[in-house]
Amino acid sequence: MSKTIFCKRCLYNSKHPLGLIIDGEGICSGCRIHEEKNILDWSSRKEKIIKIIKKYKSKKNNYDCVVPISGAEDSYYIVHLVKNVLKLNPLLVCYNKYFNSETGIKNLSNLRIKFDCDIIFKNINPHTIKKITKYTLSEFGNIYWPILAGTTVFP
Repeated sequence: MSKTIFCKRCLYNSKHPLGLIIDGEGICSGCRIHEEKNILDWSSRKEKIIKIIKKYKSKKNNYDCVVPISGAEDSYYIVHLVKNVLKLNPLLVCYNKYFNSETGIKNLSNLRIKFDCDIIFKNINPHTIKKITKYTLSEFGNIYWPILAGTTVFP
């Protein structure tokens, strides 16, 4: 069994379910990617994405893309960018994490109304989630693995 190594910045470890890699300086791949936001030329990237999406925009009022959401603030920002900046018609998808607060549920409802979007929800049987969670806790030391898997694989 390999030794668990922790990132010096965020304290995520090398056994993270998304496969983080710790570099020679002790910094994880997630933190390294996060650094990029400060050096990217966002104007040129916007131009690139506008060129890319032109061929995908529906001419028949269908969905142009799929956007995973959770109902948190980042969901609002992403949907705003997709709808108002890129002028796309997204289908929103949400994986049920079973840790939903009343506020989170209201946020999802409000998001759909505010941006005039459809949302598809994925609900897994709670008994199945319990079995998977027990397994991933024993195998990976992480109870959050099914949620990470669901929110990344479902969309």
